[in-house]
Amino acid sequence: MKKLLYILREIFKFRNTTFTKVISLTIGLFVGVMAFSYCTFEMNYDNFHKDAEHIFRIGTPEGDNGSRAPLISELKQEMPEIKEVTCFSRQQVYTYQTPKHTFYVNTIFADTSFFRIFSFQVLSGNPHTDLNDPHKIFISQKWARILFGEAEPRGQEILCKGKLLTVAGVFQDIPRNSHLMNLTIIRSMESLGNKSWEGPRSFQSYLQLKPHTDLKSVEQKVQAIANRHEKNPTSINYILQPLQELHLKYGWGYSYVIIVGGLGFIIVLVSALNYILIAISDLVHKAKEIGIHKVNGASTTDIFYMFLTETILLLLLAGLLSIGFIWGNRSFFENIMYINYADIFNTEAIFTICIFILSLILVTGVIPARIFAIVPILQIFRQAHSRHHYWKYALLWCQFASACLLITLVIIFTSQFRTLMNRDLGYSMERLYCAEIYCGDPYPTMASVKAEISRLPFVSGITFVDILPLWVGTTPLYDANQQGITESCVLYIDKDFFPVMGIPILEGENPENASSKANGAIVNEKFIAHLKNIGKGNENLFLYKKPLQIESICRDFQVQSLYASQQPLVIQKLTEPDTASLTSVLIRLQQNKPEDITLLQHKLKETSKRLISFEFYKYKHQVSYEEEEDMCLTVQIFACLAIVIAILGLTGFTGDEVARRTKEIAIRKVNGASSLSITLLLLQNICYLALFSIPFALAGAYYFGSFWLEDFAYRIPLNLWILAGGAFFTLLIILITVLLKSQKGIRARPAKALKSE
Repeated sequence: MKKLLYILREIFKFRNTTFTKVISLTIGLFVGVMAFSYCTFEMNYDNFHKDAEHIFRIGTPEGDNGSRAPLISELKQEMPEIKEVTCFSRQQVYTYQTPKHTFYVNTIFADTSFFRIFSFQVLSGNPHTDLNDPHKIFISQKWARILFGEAEPRGQEILCKGKLLTVAGVFQDIPRNSHLMNLTIIRSMESLGNKSWEGPRSFQSYLQLKPHTDLKSVEQKVQAIANRHEKNPTSINYILQPLQELHLKYGWGYSYVIIVGGLGFIIVLVSALNYILIAISDLVHKAKEIGIHKVNGASTTDIFYMFLTETILLLLLAGLLSIGFIWGNRSFFENIMYINYADIFNTEAIFTICIFILSLILVTGVIPARIFAIVPILQIFRQAHSRHHYWKYALLWCQFASACLLITLVIIFTSQFRTLMNRDLGYSMERLYCAEIYCGDPYPTMASVKAEISRLPFVSGITFVDILPLWVGTTPLYDANQQGITESCVLYIDKDFFPVMGIPILEGENPENASSKANGAIVNEKFIAHLKNIGKGNENLFLYKKPLQIESICRDFQVQSLYASQQPLVIQKLTEPDTASLTSVLIRLQQNKPEDITLLQHKLKETSKRLISFEFYKYKHQVSYEEEEDMCLTVQIFACLAIVIAILGLTGFTGDEVARRTKEIAIRKVNGASSLSITLLLLQNICYLALFSIPFALAGAYYFGSFWLEDFAYRIPLNLWILAGGAFFTLLIILITVLLKSQKGIRARPAKALKSE
């Protein structure tokens, strides 16, 4: 008890360095807990499925996961290596209605084996039989509560596109760490038509293999069976994609995990080293007290455990501060990570956190405690602390390198994000607004909506499209023999699209007449160039088994995200829907006046009878890159924390240097040295150390930056100016910190420093 009281007294006695240590440990704990929990969660996707290591999806080396519906049944019949198979459609958003609700949720059409392969718990109903009925559906537990409250969901009816569906059962909400996490409704595959070998390659097929099966042999057999039915067998190369790799390798990508994990590790390491640096710097103040303890009989082990206990107490305090900060900013961190705390802090994450904290105790506690314990008694009173300045230089080097690395990454990530936001898409987004409305019986026609909106005096143009240019999908094109030639983006528009968007027609008919025929099309420059590259002409092209007649060529404009380069594009006429169909409308205003925008929104709602969304188009574009913006914010947070750690470490180091060289500084001042010359003397070794650390930091920044930029088709060049900017700001922070911390010691009166001699 006496030892604990003594340790607490020492902690409060040196409260300035105690505060610095606690801040450093808090940063390390906070970053370590958040970064390592996030990485653990991301790396454990789909691990909860029974026999997850034996489940594979059929895909291609390029990452495509589409296959034809009959493939699975033939594989099951002909391959004894297969234990179970399932096939379902890609997730799509469908509109459903009950007497009280209208909702839009992700839906798949699955066969009866879906729940045999995937370990999603079925709470009620029998999917092995009910999924044979096209009029029955299964709904998630969350949406069952939303729609029906405490009432029994089974037997309830839901309307979809005029078709009445009966809820046959409820399944437990899909876990957040599943690649099917957004799934809400499962319908029967029997509801779909054209599931033959002539149908689209748009189904997802999964195999559960028996243990000890040769994957290469299975891939070859899958390819052979598919080739028997494909008209152009060489166009598709199937592989088996492991279930546990679908999220990172074929979905979200490893880049975020590697960047967050790598930078998190750097921050934690530097935080621990900073604690050690401050603790070693304390030796100048604690040396004589350690000597007195040893003279009074304290052993090396006693000194060791005394300082180890001090570190554990400070870690406990830092842990409480970290928990408070993490919980107090819960909504902020959940938004940038796209994960709820309840999901991220699972069993695996808690185990990882425990290992991390134990490692932190060993590093931050054992090293300084060992250094203090082994100092000889005779050396303590002869400034034994001076022999440890090489330790401090090494630790300070790590802090400088990490700060420079993260500052440079901030410049890279921010510059790339600004490039995405400011890139010319080939059309103007100024004063452009987008909305989603329903057209077709029982809602108004597109023509009537356009006529009403066009009457507003501040509207300069309005046009309908099937989907915004930001998210246009690709579709295969065929020749006369129905063999696949290539893929192209396909966009359906009305006659006012080109004038409203400001995209010129380079060849062919005017925009008002282009694509007037049922099979007429406008293509972009990239489409024509692509056909020439693959040695094909403009004739005998088929889209959805219909001949394609090119009438005009328009200037290239960006479709899809900026992760992809300019894509070939086919534009066709958008027809009036017979029944209710969700369509997109683009409206350009003459000025961005708030009152005009409010009136337009009100008029759209009144005219269409049902306004789903209304937003500024540029905002819609920015929202498409929320993940990139959050990554920039994450790196900025890491950089700020690294700078704080570096300043804390540098402050402690500078204070220790001034204290260690107090008498030297006093003698120099007595001999006529100026404050400037003494400041430069203190800066000399620190600047050498910083300049030596910067090349390593810039190399690390170049690696992380290049790794992240690889995902983008349009990216900034990692030139000398970006790297030089990171080095400049690092040196500036170091210079300001040293100047501020050293001035008090430099300006001290020489007589006061020398009076003890």
